[in-house]
Amino acid sequence: MPLAWVALAFVGACSAPPTPATEVPAPTAQPQQATPAPAAEPAKKPGLAVARAREVTTQIIAEVAAARALEITREVAVEVRDRDALRAFAKNSMYEHHSREEIQKFGRLDAALGVLRPGVDAETVLLDMIKDSVMGIYDPKQKALLIGAHVSEGQLAMVVGHEIAHGLQDMHFDLKSMQLPIRGQTDAETARTMLVEGDAQASYLAWVAGDEGLARIGDDVLEATNNLTLEIPASIDHAILRRSLQMPYAFGTATVIRLARQDGWQAVDKLYQQLPQTSEQMLHLDKLRAREPAIVVEPDIEAMLGVFPNFEAIWQDTIGEASLLAMLAEVEPSVAARDHAAGWGGDRYVALDRRDHRAMVPMIVGALAWDTVADAEAFEPAFRTYLDRQMPEQYLVERRGATVVYVLRIPDPATRANIAPNLTKLFRVRS
Repeated sequence: MPLAWVALAFVGACSAPPTPATEVPAPTAQPQQATPAPAAEPAKKPGLAVARAREVTTQIIAEVAAARALEITREVAVEVRDRDALRAFAKNSMYEHHSREEIQKFGRLDAALGVLRPGVDAETVLLDMIKDSVMGIYDPKQKALLIGAHVSEGQLAMVVGHEIAHGLQDMHFDLKSMQLPIRGQTDAETARTMLVEGDAQASYLAWVAGDEGLARIGDDVLEATNNLTLEIPASIDHAILRRSLQMPYAFGTATVIRLARQDGWQAVDKLYQQLPQTSEQMLHLDKLRAREPAIVVEPDIEAMLGVFPNFEAIWQDTIGEASLLAMLAEVEPSVAARDHAAGWGGDRYVALDRRDHRAMVPMIVGALAWDTVADAEAFEPAFRTYLDRQMPEQYLVERRGATVVYVLRIPDPATRANIAPNLTKLFRVRS
């Protein structure tokens, strides 16, 4: 799902993750150490004052650093920006590494996968979503926290706590380097984002929890938060994309908390030296510990273009477990979706455009390798249910053993007829 991770290319975007009403410290909790806002602040000054944002940052940075076990090595600037300015910053950051044409292509790819409606303007969708939901950003280029002017007093400590954790990460792990795209490897970008955002949110929660630290946050709370993220209703516009944007703050946080609780923060630090390579690793701590590699799925482009002589390949990528999970949650309860996505082993897809004229969305030809035949058998009907909802009669799915091969957005009956006898010959799976 390319767009979700393009949107977070400016590492450090903070939006409030769904939080269940449980014993976990609420993200909007105001820590006792923060001084109340001066009562005499002029009412004619709408929005958050820069002085107040800097005051809270100064008050809490040492405490967040202690909770995260990272040393403060320099000062961090603090600025206040209105929603339009945050949107403009996000747009500029997106286009540092991606052209307008690439963003449009990524939107077409997500539409082909059923994530967006065909024909929507991907840039507008992303930037409006950011404008509506993002409350703060850490900018590793300026070494600055950018706090939204719309952030309330009750939200301020949460936003600063999360963002200052990004500042601490940058002091030690060079966040700027993590803004570089990993082209054609969206799932690796997903894993990286889940680490960075999960670490920042876990750091904030460790600080708010006080002396008890991460021990105060039970697994039941982490699981409830994960499920709540997946339960963003399908009736909401761009629900799949919204789930994907929220998952690093929930699932990434859960994995980081579990690792830090068991092995200490130094184990989290080591992840920045050897980044997780798949979202599967960031969804399952046992697979992260084992550094379980993805099953290699290789498309046979020559054979593919022989089957589709009127098409050309325009992109290759990997969906990954996290994106599949966000997609399945469109048609299944969160627990079922997690179960059906959990056996993911590896995947690859190729996007094809007609040579003579470009359709609204490309055709997608892909293969998903599963850990076991039973995993593939469980996933296939769930995947078909998703495709029936998103693109009825425009797809083919065939399972051979532990591999599920699929074609999406089939443009016409003639193309469908060419696919059927050749579908499983288009990929090689190397366990």
